[in-house]
Amino acid sequence: MKFRKWTTPAILAFAAISAVFVWGVRPAQAEGDGILSEITPGLLEGFPLESPVTLTADTVSFDEENGVALAEGNVEVGFGTRTIKADRIRYDMKSGEAEFVGQVHYEHEGNEFSFDRIVLNIKTELGAMYNGRIRIISNNYQISSDVMEKTGKRSFFLGKGELTTCPCDPEPDWKFGIGKTNVTLDGYAFARNVTFRIRDVPVLWLPWAAFPVKLKRQSGLLLPTFSQSTSRGFSIQLPYYWAINRWSDATFTLDAMTKRGFRPEAEYRFVLNNASEGVVRGTEFHDKETDDTRYRYYGENQFRYSEHFFTNAMWDIPSDDLYYVDLVEEEILRTARHVPSRGFGAWKGSGDSQALSVVWVEDLQGTPDDNTVQRLPEYTGTLLPRTLGKTGVNAGGELQATYFYRQAGDREVRGRGDAGLSRSFTLFPSVVFTPYLSLDFLGDVPTSDATGTRSSSGRIVPYGGGDLEMLLRRGFPGTVNERLVHIINPIVSFRYVPNVYQRNIPVYDMWDRVRPQQQVLLSLQQRLLRFNEKGPSEVAFLELSWAFETDDRNPSESPYIDPLSPFVRTLRDQVDIAIGGQKRDESRSSDIFGLFRVVPAPHWRLSGEGLFDPSEGSFTTAWVGGEWRADEANRVALAYRSTRTLAEDVHAAAKFRPFRLMGLETSANYSIENGEVTEGQVAFTLYPRSECWSVGFVVNRKTRPDETSFRLTFGLGGIGKVGL
Repeated sequence: MKFRKWTTPAILAFAAISAVFVWGVRPAQAEGDGILSEITPGLLEGFPLESPVTLTADTVSFDEENGVALAEGNVEVGFGTRTIKADRIRYDMKSGEAEFVGQVHYEHEGNEFSFDRIVLNIKTELGAMYNGRIRIISNNYQISSDVMEKTGKRSFFLGKGELTTCPCDPEPDWKFGIGKTNVTLDGYAFARNVTFRIRDVPVLWLPWAAFPVKLKRQSGLLLPTFSQSTSRGFSIQLPYYWAINRWSDATFTLDAMTKRGFRPEAEYRFVLNNASEGVVRGTEFHDKETDDTRYRYYGENQFRYSEHFFTNAMWDIPSDDLYYVDLVEEEILRTARHVPSRGFGAWKGSGDSQALSVVWVEDLQGTPDDNTVQRLPEYTGTLLPRTLGKTGVNAGGELQATYFYRQAGDREVRGRGDAGLSRSFTLFPSVVFTPYLSLDFLGDVPTSDATGTRSSSGRIVPYGGGDLEMLLRRGFPGTVNERLVHIINPIVSFRYVPNVYQRNIPVYDMWDRVRPQQQVLLSLQQRLLRFNEKGPSEVAFLELSWAFETDDRNPSESPYIDPLSPFVRTLRDQVDIAIGGQKRDESRSSDIFGLFRVVPAPHWRLSGEGLFDPSEGSFTTAWVGGEWRADEANRVALAYRSTRTLAEDVHAAAKFRPFRLMGLETSANYSIENGEVTEGQVAFTLYPRSECWSVGFVVNRKTRPDETSFRLTFGLGGIGKVGL
């Protein structure tokens, strides 16, 4: 029987009590991982009646004199997609007490409550649920108890019950059995008689335990980690986490090392909005190995205000040149000659941008007179290309002003700029020719002259050229509801830079010497795309480029790469500088650069790139690799990398489930040049039939620095993973 008009007072009464019931079952979106935090936070908020309320029952009555509404027999109250079912619902409007009796069941988007009896008071917001369970689908929590009683605005009492996130019937793989428990939201759940059971077999018992019940992150001790190395000896790290507020937190760690003593470290993190975050780290301690006070302060941040203004910074300041060698794991820092710190801020308009930056470089070579060049500060203004009237000519440019500072040496203020004009012409369909003409100018004024020989200097370098580009496309029929498209994009470029006198300009960076050139650049890109009902996808990609001079090349007078040279030449120069060799100034022909990607079959991907020296018949630098990926738990990758005499190694990584109950993850880096494995890791993980818990063992081995670490992990589905 359905009641509409004549039972309006009763329906409104049941709507009110049902709303009180529904508030308590919405899962919380908490910031932290409190074990019981998912079952109660909704009780603190009201439930808006945004959807029509329906009531179905065998009988419905309303006692106007006593203000009691009663529904009996297959009672069902609906709020849109939410439903509450019971054998009997009684509501006393005067006292505010509501009672749900007999197979009380609530369901919404997979979340369920099932209890024998529920008593709630709308006025006091107190009540209790008897003999039942709660299931929250978002993290698969299942909580059962003989009584769940709300004793205050933020406090609860749970009788004897169980907690698990393992949805196995009839018996979960694991569960916590808890005795009488007092719970305070944003506080703790203090439980007595706590038993951890696997397949209903008790494996751990505690007479008393405290569980965090946090709607936000919680401060407290984190698990320690252990390691061993030749530089630090055996060490243990003891971290403490501090949840400062909603948008920032910090971690304080005490690193106890057998060789060097105790090193405290602090790390502060903040997130101001989706595009603004940062971290500040610092440590200072007395090193008993060197008997010195050593420190390191480092961090990075970025801040964005609207789409027009943004800043970022990165800094790294060590106490001495050997700090990274003795105490830092990152190989790039352990072998670095210099460590830069940078700050940058920019404003971007629709057609221009303004930027201000500072760069401080820490010299790690231990020289007695630091002659490292610092930029304190540098201003850059950029005018994006824009069309001049109806001419079709695009104009753009850039202006820089920099103060170069050196602790021991000359200092100067330098201004540099570049202005250019370009115009595109369509010669044939899919054929475009774009000539350009540019002017690069530079001037410097010394602010200190240690040698007494400095004077103002400068130069103006006009240069120009053109790009001839073709875009060809052809389609091919594939399988059913599928087609292939082949795209070919050849480009021929020429650039002329005259020989301009620049020897009177001191060398601070790559712009102080602009090399003369009459250079032709040939490049070819090819792409094969597959189109089907899922959209476009790349099957193969190939890029080739090669440059050559039409006249003899003059030797470079700068240790830096030429900023006006194409990428295929500057890449070779960068490799030569990295291995400590001389740049090939005399060669007209550049190396040949190649890049490819291929998807030969589903789950497979091959890729690589290289710089080939045709004169010597060898690769300057190259890498090639392949990956097979079925899913996140099953994938294999193998890569080979080589850079002249600098490095040659093979990197392999695999992650797969050879058996349903076991997972294996391993990675290794083998140096062919040194004939040793420089880094390797192996991790075994065991999963039960339900896969709602796991146990793993991780071994990590490094040779530079010499260090081995071990870690044991244990995870519970829906709760998290811990490691030791």
